[in-house]
Amino acid sequence: MIDTHSPQPSGTHSRQTGASLIEVLVAVFVLAFGVLGIAAMQAGALRNNQGALEQSTAVFLTHSILDAMRASMVPDPADPGRFVVRPGYVTGGFICGVSAAPDNLVSNDINRWLQDIRDNLNGGANDGNACGRIVCNANDCTASVQWNNSRSLGGNQAQVVATRSRL
Repeated sequence: MIDTHSPQPSGTHSRQTGASLIEVLVAVFVLAFGVLGIAAMQAGALRNNQGALEQSTAVFLTHSILDAMRASMVPDPADPGRFVVRPGYVTGGFICGVSAAPDNLVSNDINRWLQDIRDNLNGGANDGNACGRIVCNANDCTASVQWNNSRSLGGNQAQVVATRSRL
């Protein structure tokens, strides 16, 4: 049998195996930088998901008031075979707070809607930035919800969702 592993001559060094401390530090730095990048992406995704949730909630809220208006329509005094929106639903401008209106169907619907807007949009903050508006003409009504969406990436200070429906 032939020995292929001959002893090294004196004065020569064997090759180093493993990693030096500098190589380990560079690898840890690269790994830490990658983990920080992933954490930043996760934080941005959470902000965008919150903005998307609020937009979906705003659409739901506009539909809810339009459905309440549709459910409480009254016969038209001029044409009893035709139904019209009950007086009092139209707000004209944006209303940001619950009013102390008389206790009736319309004011209860409007106050519940405005309270739902305040509770579910703008992070539930009661800062006057979550508002609602209802505008009607002869053919249809538009319900709009406005809130502060600046927490979302690229969000606007005043985000508005409007839904128009023929009642």
